[in-house]
Amino acid sequence: MPTIYAIDRPLLWTVTQSNAILASGLTEIGGLTITGEDKALVSDADENAFLGAVAGRGGDYNPLPDAGEWVEAGAIYGYAGGLVIVRQSHTRTEHAPEDVPALFIVWREDADEVLEWVAREQVHLGTRRVYDGVLYECLQPHVTESTWTPPATPNLWRVVESEPETPPAWQQPTGAHDAYNIGDRVTFEGSIYESLIDANVWSPTAYPQGWQLIGPA
Repeated sequence: MPTIYAIDRPLLWTVTQSNAILASGLTEIGGLTITGEDKALVSDADENAFLGAVAGRGGDYNPLPDAGEWVEAGAIYGYAGGLVIVRQSHTRTEHAPEDVPALFIVWREDADEVLEWVAREQVHLGTRRVYDGVLYECLQPHVTESTWTPPATPNLWRVVESEPETPPAWQQPTGAHDAYNIGDRVTFEGSIYESLIDANVWSPTAYPQGWQLIGPA
């Protein structure tokens, strides 16, 4: 029997049968959602990943109603080749869903990729988003706001530092032209070393005084 249990964060869910959406909702932390054996239960904490998972099941979805019609929070509709979730119940306006993020969650393609930061998105601990070309990681679950950009809220986001590149393997110099100098780093026998001297033609084991152990490669 398909079951989901929200352990540490709320879970969006939808129940489908023969590619038709029967129901959808949100299971709060500590909550349990169960459906019948003949139905499928799709869930995810991440809004965009959830929409991608639902879309990946194929099938036809009810199109987003026209302006003037009532839409309920949690309802999923087809829109512009993708899907949207109604964030707040409201009478449909003429605005495109992507222009009113307070009202809709819009599926962004490449759900497995790190996405651009947007306002009015539910993010969780560890969520990664790009803002002005810089990668950030969420420190506290929250709903993003236009004035709470990552640079402006260091208590909510941290910059993800680039992973240092592994230095090239140490090679025996053949002369002064390719000898190692102060600050040059190499990988040697599974560890990273930095040269402490200029014109260094010895390996870290042959002349330990000429090298400083930095750490494992």
